[in-house]
Amino acid sequence: MPKRTLTVGAAPGCDLPAVGQAPAARRDNAEARRLAAAGQEAALIGDQAAARDAFARAALLNPGDERIAYDLGRAHEELADSAKAVVEFCRYLSLSPAGREATDVRDRLRRIVPAVAQRQAADVQVAFRLGIALYDDGRYEAAIRAFDDVVRDAPSASEGYFNRGLARAANGARRAALQDLEQYRAKAPTVDDRVDVGRAIEVLRRPVYRPGVAFSRSLLPGFGQFYTGHPVRGVLVLAAAGAAAGLALTQQTTTATIAYVDPNGIPAPYTRTTQERSYFTAGIGAAAAVTIVGMIDAMVSASRSQRGATIQARIARSVSRGRAASTVALAPWLSARGPAGVTVAVRF
Repeated sequence: MPKRTLTVGAAPGCDLPAVGQAPAARRDNAEARRLAAAGQEAALIGDQAAARDAFARAALLNPGDERIAYDLGRAHEELADSAKAVVEFCRYLSLSPAGREATDVRDRLRRIVPAVAQRQAADVQVAFRLGIALYDDGRYEAAIRAFDDVVRDAPSASEGYFNRGLARAANGARRAALQDLEQYRAKAPTVDDRVDVGRAIEVLRRPVYRPGVAFSRSLLPGFGQFYTGHPVRGVLVLAAAGAAAGLALTQQTTTATIAYVDPNGIPAPYTRTTQERSYFTAGIGAAAAVTIVGMIDAMVSASRSQRGATIQARIARSVSRGRAASTVALAPWLSARGPAGVTVAVRF
């Protein structure tokens, strides 16, 4: 099933932390406390540059203190350095998302983060929800396009890659789906996620064959087995069909002496030689039967490869309408007198 929550930064304009990067631990550092107090005193008298420098040095000594991050962000904001202010405010939210100043920080971010970045963050969420709705509806091509927008505008959000991989797999683009799932595995937040997506990757790497192609190639005996990855069976089917065809084309020579009297009444017997294919019907029937059996075997192998190749839940269709699925059955037959053929049964 697709991921239904998009992991984004703490607020518009905030980037996601790197995979495996935990927030810095808070330290009890006396020098950091002294510098933070000095920065607050400088801010009170309006010396924002001195305050910024003191808070920056304190942040180096105690990077896990959210209050220092907040004060440093305020100092940058007062000095009109919006980019650095955003970095510090985002760091505050990563350290204390529900802290005392969290609401104030988010308000300040809404004011200083460029409108383009805020609009892009909202558009990413819209595209993500649209992609999920299209995927659930079975419209995989459209879902891929929606998740393309998510991946383009939020490349650090791993769920965009995961969901696009599912949609691509459902749409038959297995190689592209593999690339997306590999991207997700590299960004996956937990070990369990990496293990689960690893299993899906192994499934996608298995060869998958199409029953229609297996059928068409099986018109040449054994070639369906070569297509579905069973070369030994293919050689056996080809050899058996070839032997049967050879038997059908084998000629037998018959010599008979014919009594004959010429018009003058003188006996003039002669020898007549005839050639015939006595096993033609049986041989052709046997070759056809071997070909049909090989065809069925190749189609069954192709169907089995597809049954084990899906990594997403299939959407049930038409069953709720009370209609049975249509089926096609093929059965070879060969009579004792030689003729052979195939019975086709279709149920709608």
